Amino acid sequence: MMELLWIATGVVSTLIFVGLFWVYRHFEGDGSLREYVSKDEEPEGKYRILRKVQTPTQRIALVEHEDKLLVYSNGYVMFGTTEDEDMYGEAMIHIPVSIAEKRERVLLIGAGGGITTREVLRYPDVKEITVIDIDPVMIEFGKTLEPLVKFNQGSLNHPKVRTVVEDGRDFLERNEEKWDVIILDVPEPTMESLGLNRLYSWEFYHLLKERLNPGGVVGIACSVLSNTPEYYWAIQATLKSAGFSVLPYHFDVIVEHEEDWGYCVAATRPISPADVNILVPNRYLNRDRLKDMFHIRYGYWKYWEEDEIQTDRNRVLAYIQNEDI
Repeated sequence: MMELLWIATGVVSTLIFVGLFWVYRHFEGDGSLREYVSKDEEPEGKYRILRKVQTPTQRIALVEHEDKLLVYSNGYVMFGTTEDEDMYGEAMIHIPVSIAEKRERVLLIGAGGGITTREVLRYPDVKEITVIDIDPVMIEFGKTLEPLVKFNQGSLNHPKVRTVVEDGRDFLERNEEKWDVIILDVPEPTMESLGLNRLYSWEFYHLLKERLNPGGVVGIACSVLSNTPEYYWAIQATLKSAGFSVLPYHFDVIVEHEEDWGYCVAATRPISPADVNILVPNRYLNRDRLKDMFHIRYGYWKYWEEDEIQTDRNRVLAYIQNEDI
C-alpha cells in the first residue's frame, strides 16, 4: 500500500512540475508568449492571440482586443486598428507632405501596415508611392489581412503604390532615384538590434540628401518624446550635422494612455511652422492642435552635445534606449 502511495505521489509531483514548467515557458521563459506579447504591453482584460509568426527579422503576434487588431513585434505593439493609430498616421504624414514643395513621388520606409500609405494617398497630386519594408510577412498582412486592409483602406493594393521587400538603406544605396518626400517610420535601435543604427546615422542622412528632389523633405518618427527626450534631440543633432534644417514637432495622445510622440521634418532649406498648410481632409490636425504640435514643453528640452551624433560606428541611440529600459 505504501509503495502505491509513493508511486501516486511521484506521478502527481511530476504532473505538477510539468504543468508549472509549461506555464513558465509559455508565459515567462525562452520561446514563450512573452517573446510575442511582453508583460509591459499586454492588453488589459480579455484578449485573443490570433496568430504567432516567427520571421527572419522579428516575432509577430496578431492580437484581438476589444474588437481591434493589435500587431506586436518582438513583444511590443507596432501598430493596430485603433484611434491612436489614426492620430499617429496623420501626424507622421501630413506635416512633412504639406511642407514639401512637390509631392509627386513619395518614399515610405517601414510602412508594411499600409496606414501611412493611406494618408499619403489623400493627396491627388501624388503620382507614385514606394513602400519599403524588410519583412515580406508584414507587407503581406498589410495587403491581405482583412481587418488591416479595411483599416488602411486597401492602400497597399492601390495602383499608385509599389511595394518592395528590402532593407531601406540597401534600397537607397543601390538606387539613384529621387523623391519629393521620404518618410522614415522604423523601430528604435537597441542593444539587441544594433543594425537599425544604419537607418539613423549621419551617413544615412547624408544619403537621404542625395535622394531628395529640390524642395524635398524627410519626415522621421522619433519615438516617445515623453520617455526619451535625449533620443529626440540626438536625432536632430545628427540631421543638423548632415546639413539639414530641422523642424521638431510632437503629438500628445491621451485616448487610452498619455504618450507624447516625437517627430521631425528635415529639409535642405529653412523651414518653419508657417510652411505647414494641410489641404486634404483629416480628423485631428485642426488649427489649435497644430499650434500645440510645434510647442515643445520646457521639461523636454535637455542638453545634448552637438557632437554626440549617431554614426555607422557608434551606439548613441541604442545606449539612450537601453538606459530608458
